[in-house]
Amino acid sequence: MEKDFRYEMRYIGDAFADQVENLCLYVKDFVRGITLTYSINELKKEKEKVISRIGERVVAIRNNEPGQNLISDDTLARLFQKFDIIQGNINASIKERKTRLYPNKT
Repeated sequence: MEKDFRYEMRYIGDAFADQVENLCLYVKDFVRGITLTYSINELKKEKEKVISRIGERVVAIRNNEPGQNLISDDTLARLFQKFDIIQGNINASIKERKTRLYPNKT
């Protein structure tokens, strides 16, 4: 059954709405990709700050109390915990970005 001009004019609004919806989905995916990249870069900067603070804390502990066990320091334990959380977020963001960039790869 061939669609005539009257049919096409009646449903042109539906076709337009479908195109707008597809464009919106594309833009959302595009923006999410940019946001992921920005987030990864910010997390890497935060990770470097935490690594620096860990180093400063280790030096301070060694200088102030040379015999103290580093594992028993609460501040150092919290810094390592924060480091682990940041690294986990980086890994998850990189994995999501790869699945968005290369959806057909496993």
